[in-house]
Parts: sequence; C-alpha cells; structure tokens
Amino acid sequence: MPPRAAMGKEESQLLQILAQNPEGCTDNMLQQKMKMEKKDLVTSINKLIKAGKLELKTQGSILIYLLRDAKAAESTKGMGQEEKIVYNIIEKSGNKGIWVKEIRTRSNLQLTQLNKVLKSLESKKSIKSVKPVTDSKKKVYMLFDIKPDSSLTGGAWYSENDFETEFVDILGRQTLTFLQRQRSHAEVQHTDPLAAQRHMMCDIKQVKHFISQLGISKVELEDAEVKQILESLVFDGFATRLHTLGEGGKKQTFYRAIKHQPLTSGISRVPCGVCPIISQCTPGGLVSPQTCKYMKEWLEF
Repeated sequence: MPPRAAMGKEESQLLQILAQNPEGCTDNMLQQKMKMEKKDLVTSINKLIKAGKLELKTQGSILIYLLRDAKAAESTKGMGQEEKIVYNIIEKSGNKGIWVKEIRTRSNLQLTQLNKVLKSLESKKSIKSVKPVTDSKKKVYMLFDIKPDSSLTGGAWYSENDFETEFVDILGRQTLTFLQRQRSHAEVQHTDPLAAQRHMMCDIKQVKHFISQLGISKVELEDAEVKQILESLVFDGFATRLHTLGEGGKKQTFYRAIKHQPLTSGISRVPCGVCPIISQCTPGGLVSPQTCKYMKEWLEF
C-alpha cells in the first residue's frame, strides 16, 4: 500500500469526505463536493482503490464508494475492482452465505463474468462455497475462514449432507445413562428427598462435558445441540425439565431422569396424552389446542 505522503491533495480530500459520509457517496455526490472534472475525479478514485482505501458496492445500477478500514483493505489487497465488489457482497452475508443469484443482482455483473470472478476468488482461498443440507443441488458463498451456520450444515447431526441417525441414537442413550446414574447417586448419598432432588439435576454444561469425555463425537457439540438431545429425552418421557432462578434472577434450566419408565403408547408422548385438564380443552375455549404452549413446544421441536 502506498504511504499516505504519496497521495495528493485531491485524494486526501476524498478520504475526508467519505469519512464524513459513512453510508457512502455516488460519483455525482463526490463530483459536487470536490468540484473537480469527472476525469480527474476518476483518476483520484482509482488511486485510492489501488491503495485499498475504498470499498465499492452497488445499489441497482448505481455505484457507491465507501471508506474502507485497514483490516478490510488488507483482505482485498491485490484484487481487481470486480473481485472487490463481489468479495464485499459475500463478506456482508456472514456465516449464512449468499446465493449466486443475489450476488449477481447486487454486483450488476453478467453471469459469465460473475462465475469467472467467483472461480478466481475461490482459487485464492478468499471465499468458499457450501452446499446447504436443505438443498444440496445449490450452493452459497461465504468468506473462506468463516465457519458455516448450523442451519446450512445441519450441525453435528449431519455428515456430507446425510443425517447421522446412529450417532444421534448413541448420544441419546449415553445421555440418558448419565442422567440415570446421577439420579441413582443422589438417592444413595442423600436421605433428604429435597437434597437428593437438587443433586440429581444436571444442566447443559454438565452433559456437554460428559459427552466430550466419552470421545464418541468427532466435533465439539454446541450447547444448542446438547439441548436438542436432552429435549428429545423429555418429549420421549425419559427425563423431565426444570426451571430455576439463579443469580440476578436469571432463569436456569436443569434436567433429570424419570425414575420409572412405564410402557406407553404413542399418544401418551403427545402433550395431550398426559394433560391433567384435557377434559376442559376445547377449540376457542380458555384452554384450547390453539393456545397450548406445551403443544407448540412439542411441534416446534
């Protein structure tokens, strides 16, 4: 990057104007503020682009210039103008990525031209493509070093876009064993029922540590993924969920194994099957299927 001293008065003035307009400026806006001939303005803009000082984006067919910070400038060093435009669009998509169609709309590039730019950026390891588990025929683009969102990869439950049924079953059985063991130990060590109940409860972090110690997962599970395992045990009738208030009134969630596992029919696993006031439940009533929070949780899970 050229030293600041190498820049002329016009380039310094351009940087000041862009610093005062964080939303960016169009060619016309810059021309009015700078009071320069268009060809001279283009020359100054090109100098700053080559120096990595400007970020380019498009709004429809209009080109917008923005001031670029040093870190961002380094990431696009050596790229051509079109590559910078596409890179900036992809960068803003974060870990959820962006479809080719949307990149094309925002960049205003022809498909052949865009594909060439994407291929170039991939070869430089500036970006990468990811195939979502929901539609493996399509792909989204994101920056090379970003970890894709679990909504794209399916998280730990998917491997090469295939759901790992056996892995999920093993984790469920091992987690239930852990909860049952915690319950048994608490009942043996504490004669006071309330003390025993407190010590048989486990939070997500405890279960996560237990799974990590087992070494059966190739990747470290996220808290949300451990919660999914525990919630599946709750909805299958093997565990129960309890909420308590911790320090500062913050809600904490704990899980414990249910002592007896009676044989149940499928309907009993639905909230309605174990609801004590099901006789009062009617459509449009004070208690109704439409307003039942337990049914909503069960369906969403």
